[in-house]
Order: sequence, then C-alpha cells, then structure tokens
Amino acid sequence: MSRWNRDGYSRNGVRGTWIDLSYDPKGAAGLVRFGVDIRLVDGAVVGGSPVTVALSNEDAQRLVPAADSLVVDWLVNVATRSTTGFPETTGVPVGGSVTFDAVNEDFAAGRYVYHYRDGSELTCTFNVPSPEHAAGFLGGDYEDDDDDDD
Repeated sequence: MSRWNRDGYSRNGVRGTWIDLSYDPKGAAGLVRFGVDIRLVDGAVVGGSPVTVALSNEDAQRLVPAADSLVVDWLVNVATRSTTGFPETTGVPVGGSVTFDAVNEDFAAGRYVYHYRDGSELTCTFNVPSPEHAAGFLGGDYEDDDDDDD
C-alpha cells in the first residue's frame, strides 16, 4: 500500500510533500514488510528527464539524501522491532539512490536502489497516484503492483 500526498502528514506527523511506500515481499526468504517515507521539497515537480538523488550511509545507522536535492527526508520502516529500520539480515545499506521518473499533481513514479556491503542490491519501483486519482481505493491508498527486484 502506498500514498502520494502533496500537502499532508507522514506517519511521523511532519507536514509536507510525501511519498509513503510500503512493500510486502510475499514470502521472499529473509524479507518482511518494509518501506520508506520520502519527503520532497514543497511543490516538487519532475517531468521530461528523470532526476536521481544519491542516498549515503550516515553513522552506519541510516540513509540520508544528498544535500540540496529534491529529497528532504528518507525515513525507512520494516515490520520488525529493528532499531535501524532495516531488516537485520541485510543491515543498513552502504548507500543507494532514488530516481524519480515523474512527480506532479497526479502521481509520483520511479525507483530506489539499496547497495549492500556484500555487493548485493535491492531495487524497489513505485507508481503512486494522488488520492484524487486513486478514488475507489480505501483511504486513498493505492496497491502498487510493480515487481520488486533483488
């Protein structure tokens, strides 16, 4: 379940422009439900060429977006009691990136990639309509059926 909210609140109560993504790996070994809340600069728009933002590991605890970028906050979550917000089997990625193919009033689309110390990667795609365009889905949530690559 995912949400695109141009002017709303994230799960942590901060107001802004948010893409809230949640993935269920449906039985993939070692993975549990996980996701990320991405806060963008107010009024964010991406059209034409994709925009990629680097994510770097800060203090081996979390990922942070490149300074002065389209992304203001990167808040991860998993369905465990992990203190870092990342599955304990993989740990915190050593880095990553998020690419936005489109961001406008109607939807946000793109992908993010986590890079791990052992050389493996996890790629998650998203294509999330605004609540107005997701009419008919419970609470404005939208089930993103894009495949996740690992």
